[in-house]
Amino acid sequence: MLEDRATGTMREVDVCIEGSVGGQGVIVSVECRDHQRVADVTWVEQLKVKHDRLPTNALILTSRAGFTPEAREVARLYGIQTFSLDDIESADFKSLFGFDSSLWAKSVTVSANKVTVSVLPMETFAEETVSVMPTNLIYTIEGQEVCQIGELVQKLLSSPRVGDYLLEKGQNDHVWFELDWEPPRDHLDRPLFMKKVDPPVLREIKKIHIQGPSKFQIEKFEMGSGCIGDVHVAWGKTEILGQDTMVVATKDSEGIRKMSVNFAGSPKQE
Repeated sequence: MLEDRATGTMREVDVCIEGSVGGQGVIVSVECRDHQRVADVTWVEQLKVKHDRLPTNALILTSRAGFTPEAREVARLYGIQTFSLDDIESADFKSLFGFDSSLWAKSVTVSANKVTVSVLPMETFAEETVSVMPTNLIYTIEGQEVCQIGELVQKLLSSPRVGDYLLEKGQNDHVWFELDWEPPRDHLDRPLFMKKVDPPVLREIKKIHIQGPSKFQIEKFEMGSGCIGDVHVAWGKTEILGQDTMVVATKDSEGIRKMSVNFAGSPKQE
């Protein structure tokens, strides 16, 4: 991400290579195009306008299908380097990720099919576990509504911690998941409560148990590679959760490695 000098917003760039020349900082930006159609002059001009407002010192455009003669000539006049991923030099791709390594993408989708809540015992009530509906409410100790339990479950399932755990443990043949949150807490580490209707009383939640169907996918990126001067570049494409996904990795002359993953378009409907 680079800052737009005109608007102050952060703009996405496929690959940024930062270094120094003569003690001065230098940013080389690489923009990638993975289309079936040859890149035309319009794409070159769009990227030229974009990077005129970014701190890019040198711009490189890559196109798997190549460029029209006009696009290459206009890029040359602008001082933009172009190359096609079909006709570049061979590079040591293995060194970008490690000897004899391959690049794989792992994704997971889960859906809460059933949620149960266990509440702690009180003076006149024993500990109990009940099935809940998505619209059941969660409260603070003061009796203030926090949210519906369906919202809480969705936030939990989409959290980085849960995502990392599922990706670490899940395999292609796993079609069901179960998850315990014990004890559940709000963002201030305070306990959460459910309200008993008759008699009306707040019950502290001991555990939230979530279960439902899951789908794990492990896809291999088919990689290509090349060189831009002293910078090694590797790229690959696969499909993750119905979206075309492209990865670009670089290693510069100092051995610094960087990788960017880009999702294209909306998920495909099955």
